[in-house]
Amino acid sequence: MIDLHTHILPNMDDGASSAQVSAQLLQMEFEQGVTQVALTPHYYGRRSVDEFLTKRKKALDSIMQYVPKEMKVIVGAEVLLTGVNDPTDDALCALAIENTKYVLFELPFQRWRESLLERIADFIEETGYTPIIAHVERYVEALKNPSVLTYLAELGCLIQVNASAFLDKRMKRFAFALLKKGLVHCIGTDAHNLENRTVDYAEAKCAIEKKGMLAEWNGIQWCMQKVVNGERVLLPCKTVRKFGTWYF
Repeated sequence: MIDLHTHILPNMDDGASSAQVSAQLLQMEFEQGVTQVALTPHYYGRRSVDEFLTKRKKALDSIMQYVPKEMKVIVGAEVLLTGVNDPTDDALCALAIENTKYVLFELPFQRWRESLLERIADFIEETGYTPIIAHVERYVEALKNPSVLTYLAELGCLIQVNASAFLDKRMKRFAFALLKKGLVHCIGTDAHNLENRTVDYAEAKCAIEKKGMLAEWNGIQWCMQKVVNGERVLLPCKTVRKFGTWYF
């Protein structure tokens, strides 16, 4: 299994605070059946891309001794995109998941400007890279208007949902609605620490299996394997205008 969104690299952002914490998180991933982990620290544009990449390599080197032998780790970034003063295309491409043309984008948690959607469309057209939209269940814009996720998928984006969304009482109805509509292409733990934002991959898989949606789970794993292999993914999705209150 693959975890495509984590903050396990130490001292990069608000994630793991030390190499020892990183080691424990990696061990938790492995014990829950995860064999490939993308390390995706936040990139907010406060430092140059070169500085970020140098710091990321140093952080990666500090934990390689703790990576289980049967596990593969790859690096990327969770890049904030707002539609205003965003990084250049070259910078965004440099922050793609290792050896792929997939970039993990974090979008604003509140209102999305029209310029943001235009920026995403332009980026896809001009670079041929594929955005993965991080933790979509956390965005007010997506919650109030799920059709925007259909629009992003039709543009060519992949949609990522956090594992915790399938467990949280407030979020799981929305998460399962997205899953039913074919709008979950990737899953990540978004793991930050050992307390309140930890590795919950096995729990999420169990919750999805209990809903009789193992085929959907396997489809997500297939999609993420394509991503980490650097292969192109083309997925159909059902058109969604509104979920109402997300009850089925």
